[in-house]
Amino acid sequence: MTWEQLKKIIEKYDNCRDFVISKAFGDGGCNEEILMGRLDRAAGNQINDGAAAFSRYGIWANTVRDHIIEAERLIAEGNISDARRLLIRAANSMSAFADIQAHFDTMGIANIEK
Repeated sequence: MTWEQLKKIIEKYDNCRDFVISKAFGDGGCNEEILMGRLDRAAGNQINDGAAAFSRYGIWANTVRDHIIEAERLIAEGNISDARRLLIRAANSMSAFADIQAHFDTMGIANIEK
């Protein structure tokens, strides 16, 4: 990846008006049972220096995204309680990702819960 390619990607997704859907990985979906499992598989692959870690994280990220998009749809329908549940699960999954990555921190800036 070049810096120019990175800049183009950031510019593409720097949007607060509409969802911009990544097509980098086809798998995603809004299934609460698979959300944390996908994160678990990606992190497990990262721990073992597996070649699939980045693609697994990409699929997990699309799954988080799809939970958020589904929550927005539920809000539009007035189903706030189900939407809130999906948003909480998406946020918690991203928090778990941050905690996992803290264990790989090489700069010593992470706060790891013990």
